[in-house]
Amino acid sequence: MSYVPDNSIEVAERHLHPTMKFRAVIAGWLVATGVAALLYLAGMALGFSSFDAWHAAGSAKGIGIGTAIWLVITWVAALFLGGLFASWYDGRNDDTMGALHGVTVWGLSITATALWVALGFAHSMSGHGGSMGGMGMHDGGNPHDSGPAAMTGHGAVAVLDANIAFQLTGRERGGADPIVAALLANQDDTASALLAADTGTTQANAAQSLQRLAPQIEAARAESKTTADRTAHYAAMALWITFLSAFLALLAAALGGSMGARHIHRVYHLRQYPTPPARRLG
Repeated sequence: MSYVPDNSIEVAERHLHPTMKFRAVIAGWLVATGVAALLYLAGMALGFSSFDAWHAAGSAKGIGIGTAIWLVITWVAALFLGGLFASWYDGRNDDTMGALHGVTVWGLSITATALWVALGFAHSMSGHGGSMGGMGMHDGGNPHDSGPAAMTGHGAVAVLDANIAFQLTGRERGGADPIVAALLANQDDTASALLAADTGTTQANAAQSLQRLAPQIEAARAESKTTADRTAHYAAMALWITFLSAFLALLAAALGGSMGARHIHRVYHLRQYPTPPARRLG
């Protein structure tokens, strides 16, 4: 006759079908966040230390490359340690569950980072940060600084903007912004109509005035296109670096969680691990 203890089946089922411990996930995420913060501070310190004001262009390029490499290292190291600590907090010698804990830590970190970036972007776009919407409106700044010239640089576009603003009568310098924007968009008729409305002349006279600025207009268009191409290139590079960082961090988190669970005995070497009672046959 066989004898089975009352709770042996339930204990055995829990052993065969382990569950996720979200307290361990939260703990691993906190560790990963702390490590990432330390590495970010170290990277900023290295960047400022290596900056040379006498060779600003070369220093900026080197800092940009170093920032990309450091971003990948930071994500990989932080998520690896986060997955490792999550499996240690879980306390089970199960590398599969350890990897799952690491992947969950990665997912929580990605979600929190995306939310933080979205909130920061929304805050800056609303103008509360004083760096975009309020630019030029504080500290005695010029409201014109937020126009096309400020967006594309201070070269040919700025020269064209100044020439257009010089022809305006009874208007603030900000009135040149829509005219310059129309010229950069190859909308010459719209630009001449706006200039005619601002100066009180006919559209034909305004078109002739703009015709005299043809060299400046072509130079501004070329500069605007170059700036747009450079911006798209940098944006694509930043997105690829972010993708690579997140993907390698995913692998590192899963590997860290699996390694942590596989070597759990090194962490809890003084503990006694109870084994589930087996069925007794009599």
